[in-house]
Amino acid sequence: MVNSIRMGGLVSGLDTEAMVKNLMKAQKAPLNKILQNKQTEEWRRDQFREMNTLLLDFKKTVFDMKLQGSYDKKAISSDNEMIVAAKQKGSPSLPAYNVEVTSLSTAAKAASVKFTNNLSDESTAIGETFDFKVGTTSINVTATDTISSVITKVNAASATTGVTASYLKSDKSITFTSTASGASSAVSINLVGADFGASNKLNLSVGTVNSTSETFATDSGSQLSKDAISGAVKINGISYAVGSSTFTFDGVEFTMKAVGTTNVSLKPDEDSVFKSIKGFVDKYNEVIGKIDVKVSEAKYKDYKPLLDEEKASLSEKQVEQWETKAKSGLLRRDSLLTNVLTQVRQALTANVTATGIDTKFDTLSEIGITTGSYQEKGKLYINDTKLREAISQNGTKVMDLFTKVSTATDVNTKFNESGLAQRLYSQLETSITKLTDKAGSALYLTDNSTIGKDLKRMNTDISKWNTRLKDMEDGYWKKFAAMESAMNKANSQSSWLAK
Repeated sequence: MVNSIRMGGLVSGLDTEAMVKNLMKAQKAPLNKILQNKQTEEWRRDQFREMNTLLLDFKKTVFDMKLQGSYDKKAISSDNEMIVAAKQKGSPSLPAYNVEVTSLSTAAKAASVKFTNNLSDESTAIGETFDFKVGTTSINVTATDTISSVITKVNAASATTGVTASYLKSDKSITFTSTASGASSAVSINLVGADFGASNKLNLSVGTVNSTSETFATDSGSQLSKDAISGAVKINGISYAVGSSTFTFDGVEFTMKAVGTTNVSLKPDEDSVFKSIKGFVDKYNEVIGKIDVKVSEAKYKDYKPLLDEEKASLSEKQVEQWETKAKSGLLRRDSLLTNVLTQVRQALTANVTATGIDTKFDTLSEIGITTGSYQEKGKLYINDTKLREAISQNGTKVMDLFTKVSTATDVNTKFNESGLAQRLYSQLETSITKLTDKAGSALYLTDNSTIGKDLKRMNTDISKWNTRLKDMEDGYWKKFAAMESAMNKANSQSSWLAK
């Protein structure tokens, strides 16, 4: 309790420090009890908050389940995906589309033109000096150049010209290919015969032309380009030209694959609705399972929170094992949590009595969701076949069972008339508020909860006890110091008298 170094027993020979510690040990018992109670309350607070976080997460799932949009999902499909495939990309305004593909589009491609020559092979010297142009770039040919070296020069300038050249030995052909596509990127190759020298040893002549936009000739400039071809499609009888095989129309992405006719339609997405309900049930089972475990935990009364000096004498693993038992059962049979379980279960088991609700679809059991045995504490089970059948044949009634909204002002009437998700959402909001009032939230800087106020009071008591114990300890040291002083004085007098 005291920071200063104290030495006692110099005259008496007593272990003053040990004696003071033993005296203080008894005096510290009330403080130790407060410290243990504080730790227990902090653990309880954290466990309440854990349960509250669980309910908050569940509340998000329930919120989706009370929206009609969760049950009104549509899936778009094509009757013949070999002709047209479809995906939903936005919000289609029509329930169906008749699609007739009359022609497929082709993408713009790089074009090429092939020439032949009369040299024996690509390694034979040309023997003349001349120039020719690729676009505005001149390619200089010397007498010692070969077809291979000329092609190298053309390719070296391709970053500027947008044209590459290649040679095929089998037919002695030179092919010029545009590296870009489309008319806007077409490149001119000036292949006027006179430009190849008087003897024209290359003897270039036009071979195959891979282009739809230009005619090539050796006596004029040649242009390399290959434009895209638009496809043609009719949607609900109206013709459209499309520049790509994949295009978006009215919130639907269509991909044309072959010429022909098919229907693309929006249908109820039964799988999606089934997955939403199953996800809701799984989450519900998880939540009630965890809360039930918490309120049923065994309590070990002999395991109190360890004090710092007690922890010092134990290993880390021993401390962990002790605290696991000390934390167990802190929320056992807690009235707040048991009420949460009761209300959540009641919200899903009571009939929905709203006007317009089909009495054959006013409980979960009637759509294939039933409660397990009593020992399972409200766990739900799904009959997949029955639930899918209900969604497929009575989708609107399934939606009403979860989403029906009551305008009643009376609490009980409102509860009975509300859809399952609507009433469950309200119950969760109430429960979450009560738990927050009880234990606060880690999201708030200040904690005005019930437990928070108790902890503040304990901190004040701890501070007061620390002050009181310091005063006590100082008092003990003063008494022992006075005793030592008296004994020292007596010894001095005895020595004087003995002289």
